[in-house]
Amino acid sequence: MKSFISCLLIVLCVTKAYPAILNDRIALSHLVHEIRDPKTDRKHFRTSLEKIGEYLGVEVLQDLSTKQVEIQTLTGATAVHILCDEDPVLVTILRGGIPLLMGIQEIFPNAEVGFLGMARNEETLQAITSYIGIPDVKDKRVIIVDTMLATGGSMLDAIKIIESQGPKEIILICAIAAKDGIARILDYSPNIKIYAAATDPKLNEKGYIIPGLGDAGDRCYGIKSENH
Repeated sequence: MKSFISCLLIVLCVTKAYPAILNDRIALSHLVHEIRDPKTDRKHFRTSLEKIGEYLGVEVLQDLSTKQVEIQTLTGATAVHILCDEDPVLVTILRGGIPLLMGIQEIFPNAEVGFLGMARNEETLQAITSYIGIPDVKDKRVIIVDTMLATGGSMLDAIKIIESQGPKEIILICAIAAKDGIARILDYSPNIKIYAAATDPKLNEKGYIIPGLGDAGDRCYGIKSENH
């Protein structure tokens, strides 16, 4: 597992009150700036999302079970360390969540991974689920990964799908989250922990995060054809 310095992190705690923004670190802010910049090409957009995923994955370690391990070094002395003692199940929403997921996998390389295929109806802003492929999550901690938490509709549908399988806990990781989306998730279940690299104040009439970054899937992989 890679080591990382502490980074800018907004930890959205299990309360309906909006959280404090812990902006005492610059590293993550640089990465968010990169994904917001319209001049950032696809390769660097994906790379920045992966790095954000790594940073947030490190922070999620604080929520997981640990164990105390002793190791004898080359000096003959023994050192004691606290290590993570579980592999959560990772679930991402296609397609914009994939690079963020890849970064989190650097922190949890042995985690099982599930995928949800969802598309938003641009007229109703409701999510349509076309694919569900998730491993057994019963009594396991599940991290749902998506780059954007906008209206919260897709994420809420994903939460309900996972909840029906009996997980121990659900944690959300997003690159950018809108306050409306945060409120919708916490109104549904205040026990869900949300980690995000940035929060934005509002949505536009199309349900896009403002200032946001545009369509994350399009920024990662190109604009979808309207013929499908």
